[in-house]
Amino acid sequence: MVESGSGNEGRHMPMRGTTIVAALFTAGAIMATGALAQETKTDTPAVQEAPQWPAFRSPERGFEIAFPATPKATSNSVAGQNPLTRYNFEAYEGDDTVYRLVVLEYPAGKAPNPVGDSLYVKMVSAYAKESESKVRKRGPKTIAGRDGFEAITDDGKTKVNHLVSIVPAGDRIYMLVSAGPRGHATSEDAERFRDSFRVTDGESATTGSTSTPSP
Repeated sequence: MVESGSGNEGRHMPMRGTTIVAALFTAGAIMATGALAQETKTDTPAVQEAPQWPAFRSPERGFEIAFPATPKATSNSVAGQNPLTRYNFEAYEGDDTVYRLVVLEYPAGKAPNPVGDSLYVKMVSAYAKESESKVRKRGPKTIAGRDGFEAITDDGKTKVNHLVSIVPAGDRIYMLVSAGPRGHATSEDAERFRDSFRVTDGESATTGSTSTPSP
């Protein structure tokens, strides 16, 4: 049942380009010569901390996660799977990296329980097919303190890496997807996005977080 909904996620994930802009820092050397010695001095560029991502909270969909920017929210019914509803939250970083959280919401008591490995594999396989990528690694993963599943896929043509994490919680299944240039799936930013996720049903609002009504 879920395969149809999750598979569509790859179709709606256009990459804004695959060119990686490399920043190269060269240190200037000051050469001093003397009668007894020659000294070389190299300037070391300062290490800059990664910018903080604001927390985004959706009380209606029961989650909180950090995006690099305020995500665009959309929703629709999954074709042939009514009344299953898919909520999509998506934000870009630069021209070649996208972060997306998909919420598959079932009527009360109708979600798969428990979610077995066969369903996880179907969801990952459907995603890989629709995004024209190949599954390189997959297996069980604890995410936000919950039993889940994770996979890495990539596209050999444009060298796009995808990190796909699946977390079931009550009547919802959350699918966290980020995609970017080669090596993205194991990058600090991909892990930061995944690790910032948490289920908030039953919690009070978090001060300082951004909340937007779901579509």
